[in-house]
Amino acid sequence: MELELDEMRQQMAILKDKLDNQTIVNDRFIRRSIGHSVSTINKRYLVISIIALAMIPYGYWAFVKLNGLSVALWLATCVMMLAVVGFCYFNVHEMRQRDFVSNNLLDTKRKVVAAKKRDALWPCFGIPVALAWAAWAGWEMARKMDSEILNHFVPWFIICMTVGVLVGLAVHFKTQRHYRDIVEQIEDLENE
Repeated sequence: MELELDEMRQQMAILKDKLDNQTIVNDRFIRRSIGHSVSTINKRYLVISIIALAMIPYGYWAFVKLNGLSVALWLATCVMMLAVVGFCYFNVHEMRQRDFVSNNLLDTKRKVVAAKKRDALWPCFGIPVALAWAAWAGWEMARKMDSEILNHFVPWFIICMTVGVLVGLAVHFKTQRHYRDIVEQIEDLENE
């Protein structure tokens, strides 16, 4: 009887060691996965920021020099692009990958939830501003063109704006999905 009890204790100790090792492996795997998702989000924000910054000098050339549109439209474009860069910088600053891999998971979850909420609110600001800008740009372009060119310009302008909105929303929903994945992975790890 004593021999069986010792054998059961040894088996329990072996099982406990295996479970502890599995928890460590799961923690590492989830932290690596979280790091990958954070990296993907940060790269997306970096690309958006680069495009927004490139739009400032390009906008001057395309709007003012090439098409003779108002400097006020270009300045409004600059303000919009700088707001985009500021938003991206703020969210990237909050989502540094090295902090997410080494931090307490509760702090990480709190930061991700806050960043996700900010990102979710962005279209509420961005879409109305972009539509107002598009109306302003379209109005200025329409004043500069004769009726035949305008007949070709309007459909292409609408198509380009629609594609821009669809691409922007697709990127936004992918980013939201990455945020959601990070939160779910942390919650899975907490529940273990």
